[in-house]
Formats: sequence, C-alpha cells, structure tokens
Amino acid sequence: MAEFVEELPEWIKLPLDLQHKFFQIAEEEAKRLIETIKRIDENRRVLKDLLAPHIRSFPEQNKTSVIAAVDSSRSPRFSERLGVRYGVFATGAVCLKGVEKRSESLEAGIFRRRQALSQDESRLFFSLQTTYYERKMALKVLGECDILFIDGSFYSFVYPALDMKKRGLLESKDKGEVLRETFEITEELRRSGKVLGVIKRSHTKALGGYVAMKFRDRSLVNVIDKHLLSLLMPEKSYFEYEGLLGKHHPVIYTGIANLASKGKPLDEIFEAAERKAYEPFEELKDFGIRKEGFSSMRRAQVRFLGGLPPCELEYPPTIKLENILSESNLFSDATNLPIALDLVDNLVNISSRFTEEFVSEIEGRILEAIARGSGDLESIRAFFTFLNPQKPF
Repeated sequence: MAEFVEELPEWIKLPLDLQHKFFQIAEEEAKRLIETIKRIDENRRVLKDLLAPHIRSFPEQNKTSVIAAVDSSRSPRFSERLGVRYGVFATGAVCLKGVEKRSESLEAGIFRRRQALSQDESRLFFSLQTTYYERKMALKVLGECDILFIDGSFYSFVYPALDMKKRGLLESKDKGEVLRETFEITEELRRSGKVLGVIKRSHTKALGGYVAMKFRDRSLVNVIDKHLLSLLMPEKSYFEYEGLLGKHHPVIYTGIANLASKGKPLDEIFEAAERKAYEPFEELKDFGIRKEGFSSMRRAQVRFLGGLPPCELEYPPTIKLENILSESNLFSDATNLPIALDLVDNLVNISSRFTEEFVSEIEGRILEAIARGSGDLESIRAFFTFLNPQKPF
C-alpha cells in the first residue's frame, strides 16, 4: 500500500522573510476589500430602487428548440523548441434538443510563426486566428439549429485588432484578410437573428458608470456588474441594459466607469468613453470594419439559479430575449451558463502542457524519420536542444 505523503503548502516553501511580507500584503488587501464591500452594501438600496423596474422574471419555460454552441480553446503558452513558435487550438460545436445531443463537430488547428517575430505579435494574431476559425464553425452549424450561442462578445476581436494596427502588425495581406473575413462572418451571424454571445469573463461596469454620471458618485466604478447584480437579482430573472441605459451601448458606460476611477472630470468623460468604444470601427475602416452592427447590439444579465452569478448575454435587436428564456433545459445548474456551451467548452479544453506534448510528438516523428534514413540522431538532438532549451513547467 502506497504511503500517503501530505504535500506542504506553497507558502511554507518560501523563505521566512518572504512569508511574512506576503502575510502583510494579504492583510492590507483584505482591509481594502472590506472597505469595498462596505461601500457596496451602503449603495445596495439605491441600486435596488434604480434597477427594480428593469429586473423581470423568466417566462414559462415550455419550448424545446435545437440549441447549439460553438467554442474554442488555444494553448496558453507557445513552444519554441523546434526553432518555430508553435501554438495549438481546438474548435468545437454541439447541437442539443433538450438534453439530447443531436450532433458534435470538432476541429484541430496549429499556429506557427518565426521566432524572430515578437511574442506580442504572435499572441495577438493567434487570438484573431482562433476567433476566425470559431466564427467559421458557427456559420457551419447555423443551419442546423434554432438558437446558437458563441463564446464572448460578437465584436470583441476588433479591440486587439486595433492594437495590432497601432503596432504596424496588420500590414501583411494574410492578417488583414483574416480580420476582414472574421468581421464579415460575424455580420452574417448577427443578421441571422438567432445567435447570442455569452460573455463568461465579463468586465462590464456599466452600472458603476451610470451611477457616477447620474448621482455624481464614483463609489461603484471599480465593481463589475456581475457582482452587484448577484446581490439584487433573484433566481430565474433577467435584466436588460437597454431599459436603464437607453440606446447607449453598455461598453460606453464601462468606459465611463474606467475614466471616473482615474479621477477624470465627470462632465468630460461621456464623449471620451464613446470615442474609445467606437475607435476600432473608425480606425479599421480600410478592412471593412463598420460600426452599425456593434452599436445596435443589446446586452442582458440572466440569472437562472440564485446561488450563482448572472450570465451576461449579447444579442441583436431582432432577438427577443423573452423567447430565448422560454426554452427548457437551457442553463446548467452547475455554472448558470447555457448547457450547450458548457458541453463544448469541456470538449475543446486545451491544458497548458498540451502544446509541449504536441511539439514533442513532432520532434519524435522527425527523429524517427531521420533514423530510418540513416541520419545522425545525436546531431539532430543537439540541434533541437541548441535552438531553444526550455525549462519544463
């Protein structure tokens, strides 16, 4: 019987002086967060009165349509052992009717770039390329379903694309075409009237921005909406931002919150936040990027279960959210996200170690092929090691 050995906490493995310093930092951070929690509690009643007219209950869930979801995963780190910068990605789609799986599609892909190019350039283009293949998969399954969920905001890719342009990284034809095609496919998905984006890692702070503008109160500008609404929304309820913000995109009010948190004068920040929100659409016009679709999009927070934070959805005005929420077996009890999206996320998940294993497979096949051709194995091994020795993680 194997002897059980209790592993020491990572904290104890540090030198004693570092342990004490981290304890001190943890104490200071706890005090800061306690003050934030107190401010939220103080504003709770104001928020409740403000949002109560806009928080609605779910309709009866009696529909059973074909629900699909598309997601992708990419390696969080590159491997550079073979003299090339490698990343891998996987894209998948699942179609469900109720809890019955109708179909499943999975695709694998590789990202490769010369090591001479910067890590930042590779990272930005890898993200864009993954989104491109994800949107292509979404278009492929669009005809098979009644409702389709995609991971993330429809137009989130235009912001890193703007960063690429500012760094001069969109000058090559291939990158420009990938951006153009990603946008055109996204427009087709939007126009279909049956695609919604699920913003899992939401940074929306529109409520804090709204409170800052309406009440001249900056106390909530650093608190994400998901946290605030977790305190206010009952289970099986939803909140549509348009009821509170009107036609102004929630991204603008998040920008207001960000500027207000930096102490910018409140009378000057609406226009600045609006310019920031629309900047990619102005700067990327040469790639066919247009703002009309983005400006028409709506957002909502949906809470299926009371013990979990709400799920942020984005959708075109042609979709009535009430109709979507009439679907039975739509949300997962474990995550409060669409069940179909949870399923495909589990299918395509790529761990941080997989890229190294993938590159090791390439290396092994090279060595095997050269050995069969009477090549010098030692010189090949030395070549690989010399190129870029990497510390295992």
